[in-house]
Amino acid sequence: MIITSNLNKIKPKKTAISLSLIILLGLSIRFYYVPTDLPIASDGFFDFVYAAKTVFEGSLPVGYGTTNTGWGNFLSLFFSLSDTSDPFYLMQIQRSLSIVLSTITIIPAFFIFRKFVNIRWALFGSVLLIIEPRLLMMSLEGINYSLFIFIFVLVIALFLKKTNISLFLSFGCIACATLVRYEGLLLLIPLSIMYFVKFKDKKSMIKFLGMIFIIIIILVPISVLRIQATENICYESVFEVRCGDDGFTHAILAGPRLLSQILTVMPSQETPETTTPMIDENKDKTDGYTVLSENKIITGFMALLKFIGLALIPYFVFFVSYNIILRIKNKKLVELDWDKKMIVLTTGIMLLPALYAYMRGIEEIRYVLVAIPLICILSTSWTSIISKKISKSRSVMIILIVLVSLISIIFIEFEMNDYAMYKEAFLVSQEIIKMTHITNTFTYSGFIKVAELFDTWPEIPNHDEVGKIKHDFIKISTNNYDNVLELIIDSKKYDLKYLVVDRNNEFFDDLRVNQSDYNYLHKIDLNNFEQITNYSIYEINFEIFLSEKNE
Repeated sequence: MIITSNLNKIKPKKTAISLSLIILLGLSIRFYYVPTDLPIASDGFFDFVYAAKTVFEGSLPVGYGTTNTGWGNFLSLFFSLSDTSDPFYLMQIQRSLSIVLSTITIIPAFFIFRKFVNIRWALFGSVLLIIEPRLLMMSLEGINYSLFIFIFVLVIALFLKKTNISLFLSFGCIACATLVRYEGLLLLIPLSIMYFVKFKDKKSMIKFLGMIFIIIIILVPISVLRIQATENICYESVFEVRCGDDGFTHAILAGPRLLSQILTVMPSQETPETTTPMIDENKDKTDGYTVLSENKIITGFMALLKFIGLALIPYFVFFVSYNIILRIKNKKLVELDWDKKMIVLTTGIMLLPALYAYMRGIEEIRYVLVAIPLICILSTSWTSIISKKISKSRSVMIILIVLVSLISIIFIEFEMNDYAMYKEAFLVSQEIIKMTHITNTFTYSGFIKVAELFDTWPEIPNHDEVGKIKHDFIKISTNNYDNVLELIIDSKKYDLKYLVVDRNNEFFDDLRVNQSDYNYLHKIDLNNFEQITNYSIYEINFEIFLSEKNE
């Protein structure tokens, strides 16, 4: 068709300019939403500590857990070239690197899209990917997903190119992805299957062995260093209790081990009950407390489907739904060429860690975000089909770009509503660590560990016996008590002197409504510290408390 022919005549120079403009768009939106006055917390905090520790010691930190530390190692290269006197400055470097990696992911993605659609609609697919709100917001967190997804997409792009050099490079990138997140090793499964489907001669077998050798020579030396750095950390493997962790084999084997446990537990057999510790010390309590049953498999699959559905929101749901309907109508639902089969198989395999997480009761949408490249391909495929039926395809593209951009920004604005809470939580955390070593849990109380780091910098938090970051601050969970009075009585033995009250904790609803009934709680004035509206700190006056209690 004339339209299709014209679309394919876009010059390489114009294509490069277009990609550059899309990258500029992605960077602009991301840096606009960067929380410049907020430190990195949550999962990105361990990576930060690990990277800083690596720079200060000049080697891999001894005793720290090594699962998914490739991002921390990558960060350490940039930290070593920076001023390390200010931890907040280093955290901004961490965020910036995550943002840049998230943005340039569209470069290999563009070449994937180009396998299925013309240049113009491949550019449209790049726009869809770069403004995808969840990937965008995740890049602001400074966690390892941006680097992992970049390498993941790069692996697919190189493998689809099918040249000798690109195939070898794709397997090398598998090793790099494994260092960032352990599930990267799973990429070996679909790539190996599709390689032998495509190439079946003896010469190809020799090449395959060479590709495997590349993975080995990258992973083995680093694995040895990791094991040496964690020889004091022992864990139960499939066959024995082992000390030392290479960073990926233990995590990879955890999935099959959990499945075998689920399948071997009889319905009548008693299972361990989940217990909630009274004191929350920010330790991962998932392992060893999971109630094992056949229902975990069903629950895991249902959660997987739920989060895949949520990943389609806000705009992919329309593109993908229409595409599926169109394929059913044309009786081409499962009609796929080698390239599409490769992407579908890869995405399916890479969703297995998500299933593993959901079977353990961990429900986070980030585990399914590796499916976004496939979703983009389906979306661009649909728009390409529609464009062939419309004479003014350029106008259609512009309208679609404007619409999805607006939808994405609205979605981001809605999700960013808690930003004020994040900021206040950090400010309150900074204040409370100066006053005490113990308090109750509160919304986003994870910022306490960040506040501790800032307070002691350049001293880095030590590790505990299982390789997690050790914190001296104690947080008492309010979930174990029926009312404030009960909490204070029971926690006096821990020398609890202060309570942190936030608007989202229903436990303190009566305190907020009937403050006159709590004469023994003195509200501390935080106005001189910072304008805070969502949090309050109360000091417990035990003299008044005991006198009222004895009356």
